[in-house]
This record gives sequence, C-alpha cells and structure tokens, in this order.
Amino acid sequence: MAQDAPNPYISKKDDGRVVITPEGNELLRKIVTDAEGPVYAFTDKASPLFAAAAMARLSRRGSDLREIFLDEFATAGDQGAEGLIDRVVTGYGDDSVQQLITVAAVVEDASNLLTKKIERSRLASYLEQSTRYIYYDKKDENGAYRYFTPMNLPNALAERYRASLDRIFDLYSEIVRGTTEYVQGKNPAPAVPPDGDRTELIAWRGATRAQACDAARSLLPVATKSTVGIVASAQAMEAMIRRLLAEPLEEANTAGRMLLRESRKVIGAFLKRADLPDRGLAWVMYLRETKDTLRSLAARYLPQKSADFSEPVRLIGASIKDEMDLVPDMLFETSTLSEAELRAAVAAWPFARRQEVFDAYMGTRMNRRHKPGRALEKLHYEWEVTADYGTFRDLQRHRIVDAWEWQNLTVDYGYEVPDLIKEAGFEARFRECFAESESLFGAMTDAGFAEEAQYATLLGHRLRYRFMMNAREAFHLLELRTSPQGHPGYRKICQEMHRQLSLIHPRLGAAMRFVNQSGDPPLTRLDAERATQLKLKLLEEEGR
Repeated sequence: MAQDAPNPYISKKDDGRVVITPEGNELLRKIVTDAEGPVYAFTDKASPLFAAAAMARLSRRGSDLREIFLDEFATAGDQGAEGLIDRVVTGYGDDSVQQLITVAAVVEDASNLLTKKIERSRLASYLEQSTRYIYYDKKDENGAYRYFTPMNLPNALAERYRASLDRIFDLYSEIVRGTTEYVQGKNPAPAVPPDGDRTELIAWRGATRAQACDAARSLLPVATKSTVGIVASAQAMEAMIRRLLAEPLEEANTAGRMLLRESRKVIGAFLKRADLPDRGLAWVMYLRETKDTLRSLAARYLPQKSADFSEPVRLIGASIKDEMDLVPDMLFETSTLSEAELRAAVAAWPFARRQEVFDAYMGTRMNRRHKPGRALEKLHYEWEVTADYGTFRDLQRHRIVDAWEWQNLTVDYGYEVPDLIKEAGFEARFRECFAESESLFGAMTDAGFAEEAQYATLLGHRLRYRFMMNAREAFHLLELRTSPQGHPGYRKICQEMHRQLSLIHPRLGAAMRFVNQSGDPPLTRLDAERATQLKLKLLEEEGR
C-alpha cells in the first residue's frame, strides 16, 4: 500500500477520535481473541513485533490498544514496528519496552559448565536434558562421546584430556548399565496382564533406569554436553548475552556471540544496543574488569585452600529472630492500620491471640501448592552448602532467591560413593573415575588452565555455594525437593535445611507439613512414572 494512501481500518473524526471501520473490525477478529471486550489476547495471526510495538505506544497515547495497532501498524509492515522499537529502545533507552517481547532460543552441545552460566538469570525460563532419564554413553557419528573440549589447550594436554574423558565415559557406561541390571534384578518386572496393558511395565522400566542414572550421574564430567532451551524477554536475553561475553571461558563467549546473532534474526530491533561500544560492550568490559580485579585481590590477600567444608549444609542466619514477629505483617493487608500501629497493638496481645492469627495465616493447606501469603517474604534465611555439583544443578533452578553465587569447581572437597553403587559391586570402578578426573584436573591447573580445569571435574565433586531465600520460597523449595520422587542427593540437603530452620522457627517448620523427612523408597520414581503412564494412557484413549 502506498504511504499516503488512506488507512482502510480506521477513520478519524474532526475532534481526533478514531473510529474502527468494518474492515478494521474484521482484521481485529483475526488478530485478537475479543475485538470489543476489555480483556483480550493477541493470536498467532498478529506479528509479535507489531503487538510489542503497539504496547510500547501505550505510555504516550491514551487510546484503546486495538486502535493503536490499526492506526499505526496494520498497514506499516515490519519496518514501521522496527522503526518505533528502534526509537524507543535505542534512542530513549526505555528498558521496559524490551520486556514486551520474548525469544525462544536453543543452545545445543553446551557443556554442563556452560549450562549454569546461561541459567544464572532469574528472569528467563530454561529447560535442559535430564541426567535422570538418559544414558549419556551414546557416541556421535564420529564415534566420540558427547563432551566439550576447550579449544585453547596445547596439543599434548588436549590429547590427555580426551583420553581421560574417554576412559571416564567408558567406565560410566559400564557402571550405569550394570547398575540398571542390578536394580531390575532386585525389583523384578511386573507381569503384563491378560489384556496386554503395559502401563505398569513401562513405569517400572522408567523407574529402574532413573534409579541407576541417579546413582551413576556423579561420574559424568562437567564437560558433558547438553541442550538448553531458553525463553527470555529481549531485556533478559541481552543481559544474559552480556554476562556470557564477560566470562573468562571461550565457550561462554562463543555462546554469547551466537545467541546475539540468532536472536537478532527474530527480535533485532530490541537488541541493537547489545554490542554498541558505549552501551553493551562497555557493560561487558565493566563486568570483566570488576571480576578480574576481585579475583586478583582474592589471590593476593586470601589463603588459596579451604579447610572448612565439614558441614554440608549451614544456616548462616535468619533476618528475623522470632517468627511470631511476623504477626503484624500477616494482618497488614486486612487491616486499616499503619505498620507502627499494628506492631503496637499486637505487642499488647497475649501469646494465644498471636498464635491464633499465625495459624489462621497458614490456613488449611491441602497440598504443597497451597502457599501462605507474602508476609512471609519479609523473613530471609541465608544458607551455605557444600555438596555435589549434580544436586547444585537441580537446586539452582529455583530463581526466587537472592545472592545465588557459587565458587569455581574443584576436586578439593571430595565426593561420596552412593550406597547403590556399593551394593551393585561397582565401588572400585566408581573411584577409578574420580582418580582419573583428579589427575587430569591437577595437570590442567599446573599448566596454567585453572578455569578450563573445571571441565575435568565430575558431577559428583563437591562445590560450595550460597543463597538467601525468603520463608515463602522455603515452603516451595523444601516441600518440592523432599518429595519421594526427588533425587536422593538434594532430598538429603533439603531435609537438613528444614531441620535447621525448624530449630530456630519451629512453628514455620511445622507449617511446612508437606516436607517429607522419610528415607528414600526402593524405586524413587515409580509412583511418578506410574502417574505419567496413566496420563498418557488416558490421553490416548480420549484421542480414539
């Protein structure tokens, strides 16, 4: 359509009012779910770029968003939307506009070291391949195991690196498959009923495999490749890219550059600042220089070896000493008083009355998804954990926490041999994997590749990390991660966290009634696998 041609979707009155034409209403019925009501969603017929651009105009134009869309973008083509986004984001620096559009990206062949660097931001969603359901001993078309090799290693060290990882994967394959056979022998397969229903058999296979994989995953090198799916707003994607470009590891730098290149093909107008010298690149240099300086100061002034790792879970402190001090906060929303007035009133109450309010705020919880209100967010717990990298990968998925920080991977804190591995007769082979890993780690560190040496560690090597979470998040994390189908490693950590929390705040600990303090069942995933197979069976029957 010519630029000066009239817009067929709207007409404008002398007083500036916009009237939607029949053609406009017809188009609206295609691109929004309700052309007239106050609540609607954009359909897949509407360009996400157009929708975001129209939303970006809301702060400067007091019109119905559908009118804005028809007036400014319906006839403009992608160039019109990109031009507006360019002006608002690049020209005016309006970061909130970057939150209006998302991009779905995938990083294939990412090491398990890179996956956690990608997933550091809480303002994005991620999904990656699980070590609980997949045997990682499959080789690629070139006959190589799926692990990442740093490109900057000297030839001799790279050759040793590959030989060591090949040996570890050979042992992992032997152990994970042998342990699966042991678990299946210890828990015989259920008989298939006369009607041929294989639901229980399939659930048994999944559960026995998961049990073996849970025990053997400690042997997987951190260099093991995985696939990460990412759904992020333009703002979160740009922040992620900056962080990756600032990392000392080349693998992270390469992933950052490729994420920027591919995301620009979809939401280019939102990412024009990402590598501008005075914007994105300046931010990258700030992050890199700050971290380098701190690393240098730590090396100069602090001991380089820690001897304080005997406690796997440590509650550093809580921001509120007495949990009953939360009672005024619990009443704030339903009262008309200021916080000072509430605290003065509650201070004069007998303990029984405060307990009555506390119990009422907890409510009658029927399952773990029934969470108490946001007054609990005022109370924070600070934790320090020294545990295997595999369980850290699971717990790091919880993003409603503060100060999520972890130290570089090392072999210094040791590892643990799972009981199942001992029972199955593979303890010696298991320890051989760690000896191989630790020898390679030392060689890489001695050669000056301390950062790259992290690839040589195994998921079973202990790592130190810390985080803070509020009491409301504690309900979610501790009740979810102690469920019987959870990995035994993180179940133990979260059970200990709940025990320590309950010592200082017994009422809150008791209110977390879905924390499971029992031991691990013989087949941790069996009930979950049964539920999955039942759902699939019902869906299949509905589709007939």
